[in-house]
Amino acid sequence: MENPKPLESVSVLFMHKEQIFAVQRQPYLLAFPGYHAFPGGKIDNDESSVPFKTRILSDHDPRRMRAIQREVMEELGYDIEKGILQDEVLSISELAEAVAPVFAPFRFRTWFYRIDLKKIVRFKADSGEIASSFWSTPENVLDAFSKGKNLMVPPTRWVLKGLVEDPQAKALGDLSERYDEDNRVPSLEMLDGITLLPVRSVTLPPASRTNAIFLGDEDSAKLLIDPSPNSEEEYRRLLTTIQDSVPDAIFLTHHHPDHHQLSNQLARELRIPIILSQDTLQRLTAKFGQQYFENIELQTVSENQQVTCWHGSAVRVYEIPGHDSGHLGLAPDSMAWFLVGDLIQGIGTVVIPSPEGDMATYFNTLKKVISLSPEVIIPSHGIPMRTTHRLEETLKHRLQRESQILKLHRSGKSKQEILMELYSETDHRLHPAAMQNIESHLAKLRKENIL
Repeated sequence: MENPKPLESVSVLFMHKEQIFAVQRQPYLLAFPGYHAFPGGKIDNDESSVPFKTRILSDHDPRRMRAIQREVMEELGYDIEKGILQDEVLSISELAEAVAPVFAPFRFRTWFYRIDLKKIVRFKADSGEIASSFWSTPENVLDAFSKGKNLMVPPTRWVLKGLVEDPQAKALGDLSERYDEDNRVPSLEMLDGITLLPVRSVTLPPASRTNAIFLGDEDSAKLLIDPSPNSEEEYRRLLTTIQDSVPDAIFLTHHHPDHHQLSNQLARELRIPIILSQDTLQRLTAKFGQQYFENIELQTVSENQQVTCWHGSAVRVYEIPGHDSGHLGLAPDSMAWFLVGDLIQGIGTVVIPSPEGDMATYFNTLKKVISLSPEVIIPSHGIPMRTTHRLEETLKHRLQRESQILKLHRSGKSKQEILMELYSETDHRLHPAAMQNIESHLAKLRKENIL
């Protein structure tokens, strides 16, 4: 479900001459985990609107200034009002604003404020929210992003680029990206060289889109991963979006409809091959007939095969079954990222459906990817996130859920009773999916002779 109303927030750019203060968010945070950003946060609903009497602060919107004063104190242990009174703060400027698109899972209207300091302040960053913090130049922060080292939302990059072009800039204006959603699919880049094209798909709520992902170095094969528009209208939007950068091949992670719908039509129209697992090929052919892939070159791949390059690093196939027996992931040899498809969900919960899913295999696959320690996880639904934290939490959650199901089963509860006890707060539209997970857990426990 797409959220039409953004939350209001503030972001603070502390600057001293050419230096800027930036942070890396903790990887366990729900919003933008592990992203490079600036300090700040939400403007609370009950934020005071009483104007400051202190100079500089009194020149700006009181609610935003109250939020900045509070957030900076909480995150960095720094009192801006005191800094003004002690002549450490030279000026505050409303530098820019940006509104996140309607399809964003975490949607904010953010005001960026530039705070110029007389000297560099050694802030005491709150480790609960901030993994690391540093003073650097806008050029160096952007350079790290261009090398694929940082996760960053587009408005953060645009603010940095504005400061590179004009280090004294005090008003960059509205930096919100205007998406022509009537004619195009949105295009997002949070990690350099990985473009997300979130297409409307036939996925399970609360998700409503699947990330079609475009990647590949200039001198390597350009892959479009999981194009799966849910209608001819969305198909045309996707086609228009990629017309100036046509892929060399389509790569399918697995056979579920929200990962392949209309991909065969796209392959025929663009005259490009489809890369997939043998299992996915067999399942789609069994379901739709040989004509599904008529006049399409097919390339079946398996573990460790190279399919393209990213930042000079070979991108290889990884077999990641469990959610689907033919599920494939991708990762560069550098392990800078791992495309996990539906191994986890950035939005919602993974279903382990029968007959293609297997809970024990799913557990093993989670452990496999965790052991590889990729720096960034890229799911098919939701945004990229740093570290394997979400994978570890998913494994922990499934183990806890299995323990609950085992206890309830042993107490004589039926599957329906287990469903109502464990998922009573869950959207009723998702109860069939929840029942599939209960059945998958029970099947795993029987195989292990625990039941």
